[in-house]
Amino acid sequence: MAQDIAYQSSTGRGNVPVSEARPLPVVLTGLTGASLTRSTVTMTGASAPLVAADAARRVVIVCSARGNGDAAFDPTGGTCALDAGIPLSGGDTVQITGKEAQSAMTQFGTNGQTLTVFVGS
Repeated sequence: MAQDIAYQSSTGRGNVPVSEARPLPVVLTGLTGASLTRSTVTMTGASAPLVAADAARRVVIVCSARGNGDAAFDPTGGTCALDAGIPLSGGDTVQITGKEAQSAMTQFGTNGQTLTVFVGS
């Protein structure tokens, strides 16, 4: 199975015309049959767990609500900060698949903001 990290930003989504020559971006992950579980994480303004390690997990999808300010998450489970993690602005989505999705992950964002997390195995 291919391992990849896919990032989709809300910034500039409408700036590229879609055509047969320039189709929408697609990430093939081999995740057919993965069942997803949804949870919501409320950020506290300090680095905190996003998901625990899970050797059976095949995918983690992290979504930042459109109304959120900046947030970040660390896919290695280290201490997370806005300048030490994968940045997420309001409306951004990140998908992590394969072995990378199995590690513990941490998050950081302003107190009261939320992230929606989908995990699948």
